[in-house]
Amino acid sequence: MSIYGYFNCHDCRQMLWLGKALHDQRGVFGYHIGTSDEPPHWKRDLLNQVLWKFIAEHTSHRIDVRLEHEMTEEMFGYQDIGGDRDNDVTYENYLATGAGSNVNDKR
Repeated sequence: MSIYGYFNCHDCRQMLWLGKALHDQRGVFGYHIGTSDEPPHWKRDLLNQVLWKFIAEHTSHRIDVRLEHEMTEEMFGYQDIGGDRDNDVTYENYLATGAGSNVNDKR
């Protein structure tokens, strides 16, 4: 059974899906999206650009990383950067927006 991780901003109601949680006896040590043939996150340029923009835009906000069993229904409704629901935004569109903008801002 896979356990997934999410990077959340509760102030802006946005999240970034981190993928499968990788863990050992000490706990989670990383995340991975895709098959074992896919490169690690740190070797993916697009994902790194999205992650660093997300961190910068949400400085001083209430942000956290949670495993899926720690998420609430409300959190699962946040705008997903890289998601495919109507309220979500692709990585490319997220990177194309200005700093601090939520593409579908509904606050």
